[in-house]
Amino acid sequence: MASIGRRSDLSLRSDRHRATREALLISQRGRLLEGISECVEVKGYSGTTLTDIVGRARVSRSTFYEHFASKEECFVAAVEAGANLLYTRISEEMAGLEHPDTRALVTNSLITYCEVIVAEPQLSRLVLVEAFKVGGAAVERHDASLDMFTALCRQFHRRALSESSEVPQVSDGQLALIIDAVAERTRRLIERGEIAQLPRRIPDLCAFAFAVLRLQRA
Repeated sequence: MASIGRRSDLSLRSDRHRATREALLISQRGRLLEGISECVEVKGYSGTTLTDIVGRARVSRSTFYEHFASKEECFVAAVEAGANLLYTRISEEMAGLEHPDTRALVTNSLITYCEVIVAEPQLSRLVLVEAFKVGGAAVERHDASLDMFTALCRQFHRRALSESSEVPQVSDGQLALIIDAVAERTRRLIERGEIAQLPRRIPDLCAFAFAVLRLQRA
C-alpha cells in the first residue's frame, strides 16, 4: 500500500488542509458553523442553544440571523460544510499525484479521508453521528454527501475499466457499499472515543475498496 511519504510531505499535506479549512470556515458564517459543531460535541444538539453558538463563534445574535433562520438550518449547513471539506481535501490530494493508477487514487483518497477525520473531530461527529440524532434535513444532507462519495467511486471504477479489460462491471449499489462501510466503521470509532485509531484501519479499508472495485493486484 502507498504510504503518505516523508515528514516534509506530511507538513505539506497539513498546510494544504489548513488552507482549505480556513477558506471554508474563516468568515463569520464559517465561524458559526464551526461554533455549532464544537457546541454539539460538548452538549449535544438538543442541549446547544443559540447563545452557545454565537458565544463560541464570537458574533452577535443579529449576525447569526443574517446567515441562518434557525439552529437547525445552521446545523444542516455545518453538516454540508464538513462533507465539502472532506471532499475538497480528497480532490486536492488526488490532483497532486503524478500519473496515478486507480489503486493509487483509492489509497490516496482513503489516507486523506482518515487524516481529515482525525484532524476535524467536531465536524466528523456532526456529519457521521449527530446528523442521525437530529434527523430530517440533517439526514438528507448526510445521505447526499454519501452519494457524492459514491459518485467518486464510480469515477475510480471507470478509470479501472480503462486500465484493464479484465475489470468487470460493478453496480452503483455495490460501489455505495464502500462508502457505507467506511462511514459506519468511522462512526463506531467516533462513538467509542477511538477516532485516533482510524489511520490504523487504512490497509483494511483499501483491501475492501479494491475487492469491491474488482481491482487487479499490483
